[in-house]
Amino acid sequence: MSEIQKLEIFYVRHAQPDVGNDEGRGHNDYCLSELGFKQAELLGERLKDYEFDAVFSSPLLRCVCTAACAVSRMKERPTIELLPEMIEKGTSVGYVGQSLNDLSRYYDKLTYCPDIVWGESDRCFDSLGEQAALDRCWAIHLYLRKRFGFGKRILIIAHGSIGNSFLHSGVGILKEEDDQFCNTISHTSVSKYKYTSDGRERISFVNDISHLRPLMPHY
Repeated sequence: MSEIQKLEIFYVRHAQPDVGNDEGRGHNDYCLSELGFKQAELLGERLKDYEFDAVFSSPLLRCVCTAACAVSRMKERPTIELLPEMIEKGTSVGYVGQSLNDLSRYYDKLTYCPDIVWGESDRCFDSLGEQAALDRCWAIHLYLRKRFGFGKRILIIAHGSIGNSFLHSGVGILKEEDDQFCNTISHTSVSKYKYTSDGRERISFVNDISHLRPLMPHY
């Protein structure tokens, strides 16, 4: 019997944002809070020994800053691909973050994902509504499977609400059918699942924040 191969996807929610400082000028595009940067540094410590074939981030600032910290201790600093399709639910329609030049102040190896994963060429998609979110997320799953195949490991840093839809769609569970699965995604939590060559989707763990123990002595 041939060995089962797998495509691993690590999904991380961004660290705590500084909601009092909207750098998106009305688009809820926040940098990280002081605590958020500490959380992101601990995330980087956790991930430093992993080798990822690709790193993706939502283009919103709180995700870019989290991603920058997450990869900062890796042996080789990877390029972070900005994936507008992972923007948070409720973001203003048509807003896909600050310019690449502005975001490069926080990490110098940024680029946009070269492919249009879902929606129109201007990526001006409706970020509202659960069905729109599920459609986006399923398109991302299909894209990752087609682009990378088995034997690869992917890191995605994005948001809580869209992440909930992303994890549900990845394993084919509708929220209406099981509202208890992955109902909450904490700041910098890590969720891991994998597609395997026997045609299955497997969950390894969801919403793991064990790396935050230094900030929560009683965790």
